[in-house]
Amino acid sequence: MHPTNLLAKDETMNVDFPTPEPVRVWTHFFDLVAVPRPSKNEGAAIDHIERWAQRLGYLALRDKANNLAVHVPATRGSASPVILQCHVDIVSVTVEGNPVGADASHGRIPMVRGDFDPKQSKRLAPNPEGDWINAPYTTLGADNGIGVAMMMALAEKTDRPCPLQLLFTIDEEQGMTGAIGLEPEKLKLNGQRLINIDTEDDDEITVGSCGGRDVEVVWESPWHHSSLPCCFRLHIDGIKGGHSGVEINQGRANANRLAARLLNAISEITPIELVEWKGGSRRNAIPDRSTVVFAMDPSRFSKVNSLVSEFRAQFDRLYKDRDNPVSMDLERVQDSVGLALSSEASRVFMRMVQAIPTGICEMTPELPLLVESSCNLALIDLQSSRPAVITCSVRGTTPESLTDVSDSIAAVAHLGGGKTKMADGYPGWKPHLDSELLHVATQQYEQLFHSQPKVHAIHAGLECGLLVEKLPGLHAISIGPTIKGNHAVGERVQISSVAKSYRYVEAILDALHS
Repeated sequence: MHPTNLLAKDETMNVDFPTPEPVRVWTHFFDLVAVPRPSKNEGAAIDHIERWAQRLGYLALRDKANNLAVHVPATRGSASPVILQCHVDIVSVTVEGNPVGADASHGRIPMVRGDFDPKQSKRLAPNPEGDWINAPYTTLGADNGIGVAMMMALAEKTDRPCPLQLLFTIDEEQGMTGAIGLEPEKLKLNGQRLINIDTEDDDEITVGSCGGRDVEVVWESPWHHSSLPCCFRLHIDGIKGGHSGVEINQGRANANRLAARLLNAISEITPIELVEWKGGSRRNAIPDRSTVVFAMDPSRFSKVNSLVSEFRAQFDRLYKDRDNPVSMDLERVQDSVGLALSSEASRVFMRMVQAIPTGICEMTPELPLLVESSCNLALIDLQSSRPAVITCSVRGTTPESLTDVSDSIAAVAHLGGGKTKMADGYPGWKPHLDSELLHVATQQYEQLFHSQPKVHAIHAGLECGLLVEKLPGLHAISIGPTIKGNHAVGERVQISSVAKSYRYVEAILDALHS
């Protein structure tokens, strides 16, 4: 019904509302919106930026990962260079919840300028002079297209107080493979100060982030033809979920852990044999649903169903006002079972799932409100005649905390007869609260906006951790305009905030080389 695909590459996006200030920033952003750039398929966007740099006569270099560095000379002075960095890829999702493919070549991202509509949280009340730009049927791509546009506009200024090394990375959203594969020497990156434009609240300066890795538990057990007569399905849904990093400290339930607790309680009443278990949707999302099919004596249904109802009532009491209305439903699905795990093997698997660390594991001593380490029991995939896989997303501010949680999962897996596969992951970014760059950024914010910025670290992965590792001695901060609803239909960016952030970056660059 609504056009939701990205435009063909190089087609210019025309908007039917006045172009906001700064005009050069928004012109570049609207052009980027017309270029397909989902994660792992950003080639057209890198080509677009490279052609722009070549037209201006700037040196543009690529590495093997397809990251792009554009070297912009200063117009006055001989100061040391500053690296400005953004990722070019976006999370591309339509209103139906389906990803927009890299080959989408018709239609457009429909954009609306306006003000918040209290009746429709994902859409704006249209107003050609409104303060927000919104994509009501797709993601907008302001994360991180607006930062890319700001960098391009800064490079076009006639007054540039210092050399700029513009670094455009790929695949931040799905694996940070651009930052992981970065080749600083090939890109001729030698700046010692980096401003990342990927923070999503304009009054914040991010100075640290956690590292992370995926840990998979692979578990095998013989399957047999069950002697139990019936299959039942337990379905848990309506959990609030959320980001497994920045929202892990908000006391939100994990549907996979809830299912494990409930299944273990059911197995105390009557033997059950697992047939299938599908839980969670993405490794970096707190699971909002979990579905388990198991065999059971139907004569025990009434008692087990009462237990499910009691469990749901307990959940409602514990999580009142913290989660959406939750459903925990048990239904009979078929009168034959087929292959299943034995009740003993089922009990081992359920106990193993329940024992895996879930949620906050430790808080940071230096910053009491910052989570030090956590584990998201993200995905469960149990199907007949194949090994079961449990995927955990582990985060830690330091390598030691990351290893500690990963080893705890491995220990649980070993006790349950499973094996673990640990991904290399990405490093944390340790805050440097005494850096000159942070001092200048804080001072300029106070002078410009007559208030103090929020200096903080986040329990989520940022490219800065990898960049600091690749460029020894680098000091970094992350700032940016206010973006809401990123990674989802209805993503929106605040126009006045873009102007504020652009002015802020200009002031930092001027102050660094005054």
